[in-house]
Amino acid sequence: MKKRLYCALVVFLSLLSFETKAHERTTDAIKIVKTYEAKVSWYKHGLKTANGERFNPNLHTVAHRTLPFGTWVRFTDPETNKKVIARVNDRGPFIGGRQFDLSWGSAKKLGILDKGVTRLKVEIIKYKI
Repeated sequence: MKKRLYCALVVFLSLLSFETKAHERTTDAIKIVKTYEAKVSWYKHGLKTANGERFNPNLHTVAHRTLPFGTWVRFTDPETNKKVIARVNDRGPFIGGRQFDLSWGSAKKLGILDKGVTRLKVEIIKYKI
């Protein structure tokens, strides 16, 4: 029983470390596919995402209506120049005029929790691996 629990803990921690490393890659390792400005909101509650993952508000994920799941998007607040890279894993937002719904963790990193809805620079990126 202890061995099984230990193995599960190791797998879980390795997944967390992969998520962290993916967001710490430098700009030398990415290719910008498309850049534009978009109206962005954020959300914190949910059970499952549209791609079947369990929703974790602390991870850097984002919802978009049409971008393929797994697409990486870099968001920049033009006022503060804070940036975050998030992975598309959900669908939405379903409120007119908004193009993206950031997870709470992504919004917190950008410092936009108090704004609710804001305009951000959006860059669709691909990692050069």
